[in-house]
Amino acid sequence: MLNIRFNRTPLAIAVVAAATGLPVFAATSVDTYTLREAVTVEGVRSHQAAFQAAADANGGTREASSPGYQASVDYVVDQMTSAGYDVAIQQFDYPFFEENVPATLEQISPNPTVYTYFGLDGFATMTYSGSGNVTAVVEGVDLALPPGTEANTSTSGCETTDFAGFTAGNIALVQRGSCSFGQKALNAESAGASGVIIFNEGQPGRTDNF
Repeated sequence: MLNIRFNRTPLAIAVVAAATGLPVFAATSVDTYTLREAVTVEGVRSHQAAFQAAADANGGTREASSPGYQASVDYVVDQMTSAGYDVAIQQFDYPFFEENVPATLEQISPNPTVYTYFGLDGFATMTYSGSGNVTAVVEGVDLALPPGTEANTSTSGCETTDFAGFTAGNIALVQRGSCSFGQKALNAESAGASGVIIFNEGQPGRTDNF
């Protein structure tokens, strides 16, 4: 946030100077020569290598809350402490989603089918999906079949009225299209769906699992 503020300020000053034709001077003069001389490409690359090593040693990732992330935090703390800084680590909460085991999707009838997890002709779990086991009838919601000639024309599940008459407890089958997946899922949840399946819209290039 501080970086954004500091980046905006010179831009605003530059605009004012151009408009008034007056010279602009910094409120205080700071000699940054020593700092600028201390920053080298070799030094930057050394820190980058350290962060990459933290990822390589922890499954190839430094995403938040992962061991690679913690190793990165430890590295920064060590570097700053060695430079003479007093370091405090602040904890904070944030939305996080992770699948602990691969999900399964199976059609029981009329044609028993097991869909491939993350396969092109299979399925993928959407981020922030809830946990659980659901076996229920799948009910289509305002589907455009065959699909329109243009992509993003299906409005399946985009309006609450699409779920008029929907049977609570069924699994909602909705089509990719003109609104967000989150909106479709929220509307389905409000209608009492026990689960939501969103399939690709159906035009050329929009038939595989996405």
